[in-house]
Amino acid sequence: MLTKFGLKSKNGRKVMDKVLQKDEIIVKEVVEAAKALFQRYGLKKTTMEDIAKYVGKGKSTLYYYFPSKNEIFEAVVEYEMKELFRSIAAVANDATTARAKLKVYVTNRFAKLQEMANLSQVLKEEIMGHACMIFQLKKKYLEVEINLVYEFIKFGVAQQEFKLMDDEHCDTLARVIVATFKGFEMPNLAVLDLSKNIAEHTDFLIDTFIEGIAAKK
Repeated sequence: MLTKFGLKSKNGRKVMDKVLQKDEIIVKEVVEAAKALFQRYGLKKTTMEDIAKYVGKGKSTLYYYFPSKNEIFEAVVEYEMKELFRSIAAVANDATTARAKLKVYVTNRFAKLQEMANLSQVLKEEIMGHACMIFQLKKKYLEVEINLVYEFIKFGVAQQEFKLMDDEHCDTLARVIVATFKGFEMPNLAVLDLSKNIAEHTDFLIDTFIEGIAAKK
């Protein structure tokens, strides 16, 4: 109910908050169900009815939130991207050094990307029809990833763990680190065949970024 000032009452806001929370829960359930079904059966063979049954909802409820299966697939991909950086930020928050934060970034990034790669492998050619959407999502979250690494570097500078750098150099270094690890997403580059066991080299890679390759005197 609106007040004379055009604002919702306190009770009205509470009701709206509950509705929004319920919507978020249902959307999350649908996305997680769709992901599981896509991994098991592929995109083409999975139907809206399959997803609705998996969630325990009617198809009408599903169509209320997602007009088509393609939109659900896009939501799955975006959810995975969000979850990747949310999980990195959450774990890195407990790390007490910048070096540890960067190692968390690398380890969790490759673990999540391997999981996403498994989904891509199941979908194979089907995913090509969504290549443009996936590219746009990756572009959208690129700055999120760069900012995350940038904050880790700034933390290291503030703690005097890293040498003094201005913001521009911190930003440049963050972009180089992100670009380096994004390179492992390119399976056509034979030189990067470390990608299957890259997690084993995390310490070496981060230590090299921090300390360089010059021999210690």
